[in-house]
Amino acid sequence: MTCNVKSLARALCLVAIAAPALAQQPITLQWQTANLTEAQYEPIWKQTIAAFEAANPNIRIQPILVARRDHWTKFVAAAQAKQAPCIVSVDLTTAAYDGYLRPLDDLWAKEPADFRAAWSEDMLASARWKGKLYGLPNWGGVYAEIYNREMVEKAGLDASSPPKNWSEYLAWSKKLTGPDHWATAVLGGKTDTTTRVLLTWIYGNGGEPFNADMTESTFAKNARSLEAIKFYLGLFSQEKIASPSPTTTNYLEQTVLFAQGKIATMRNAYWAVAKVVGDNPKMDGKMFAAPLPAQIPNAPTLATVSAHSISSSCPHPEAAWSFIKFDMDKKWALERALKANWMPLRRDLGNEPEIKADPMLAQFVQLGANAKSYPLPHPAWADIAANDIVDAVQKALLEPARLEEIFRELDVKLTKKLKDI
Repeated sequence: MTCNVKSLARALCLVAIAAPALAQQPITLQWQTANLTEAQYEPIWKQTIAAFEAANPNIRIQPILVARRDHWTKFVAAAQAKQAPCIVSVDLTTAAYDGYLRPLDDLWAKEPADFRAAWSEDMLASARWKGKLYGLPNWGGVYAEIYNREMVEKAGLDASSPPKNWSEYLAWSKKLTGPDHWATAVLGGKTDTTTRVLLTWIYGNGGEPFNADMTESTFAKNARSLEAIKFYLGLFSQEKIASPSPTTTNYLEQTVLFAQGKIATMRNAYWAVAKVVGDNPKMDGKMFAAPLPAQIPNAPTLATVSAHSISSSCPHPEAAWSFIKFDMDKKWALERALKANWMPLRRDLGNEPEIKADPMLAQFVQLGANAKSYPLPHPAWADIAANDIVDAVQKALLEPARLEEIFRELDVKLTKKLKDI
C-alpha cells in the first residue's frame, strides 16, 4: 500500500470533518419492562420519553415492547449474551443473584439527601441483594381494605368508622353476609396474590414469615404468624363469611365478585378500583378504602414493588441513571397514579394537590408510607410465593384440622430451600 503527502493530508482532513459528527451521535438506551405493553401506561411512557429526550438531546430511549409472558425469558437471553437493555424492570433479586444487574450504590450515593430521603428504607430493602442496591423502586401496589359503600350502609354499618381490629372486622363481616352474598373472599388460588394477601394478615398481627436474614421460615414457628393464618383462613372454614371455592379464587375472581356485589369488601391494591369500575361502571364512586384491620398499633401494609435497574452489560450506566432519575420525578409519579392507577413508592407525595383531591388515592398513598415491600429479597422467592406457600394455603383450606401441621411442614421445606442458596 502506498501513500503520498497529498492523500495523507486529505485523509486527515476527512477524519477531522467526520469527528464532530461522530461525537454528536446520540447514545441509545434500550428500556424493557413488561408494563410498556399495557394500554393505560402507554400514553404516559411516551410522554416521559419525549420530555426526557427534549431535555437530553444526546440520549435516545428505545422502548422494547415484550409480552408479559416473554419478558423474563427475553431479558435472560439478552443478558447471557451481554446485550441486555440498559434499563430494565425484572425479578430483581434473581437477576442480581445471576449477575445480570449492575449495583447502583455509587450512583445513588452521589444524589442529594432530599432525593434519597424520598424512599423509605423498607422500600429500598426490596431492591437490595447482599447489601448492594440493584434498583430504585418506581411504582407498585399498596394493599388496603376496599369496601362497597352501598352494602355497608344497607347492613346498617357506619362507613365513616370502618373496623380497626379483627373483632370489629368479624362483627362487620357477619352483618355483611347473607344467603346470596358474603363479607369477603379468602384467596387461595394458584398465583402469588394468595401469598401477598396472606402476608398482610401476618404483618397485621405483628408476625413475620421469615427470620431477619431470610434463612429460616417462620409461618408456624412464629406464634403471631400462625395465629394470623388461622384467623384469616378461618373466615372461610369456621366463620362462613367468605365466598365459596377459595382454592380457585385469584385476583380476577375476587374483583369480579366485588363488582357483582357478591362480596362487600376485598383486600387489594389501588389498581383493583379501576378493574372493578371496568367490570361494573355502576360501582364508580361507590367504594371507599380503609387501613387493614390489625391487632397491633401502626401495623404495616404490603406494597408490591417495581424497580428500575441497570443491566450489567449496559455500556452507558450514567446515561441510564439519568433516565431513571427523570422517570422518578414527582411529575411522572403523579401521572402514573392518576392515569394508570399505579401507586407511587416515593413517600413525599401525600401533600400534593393532585393526591389530596382524590380521597381514595390519598388513603392509599398514606398507607404506602408504612408498607413492607414485596417481593421478599431472595432468589428463590418467585417459586416460593407462587407455589410453596400457595400449596400450603390450599391444603389448609381443604383440611383445616391439619392447618398447623401443614404450615410446620412448610417451614421445614422453605428453610431448606432458603439455605440451599
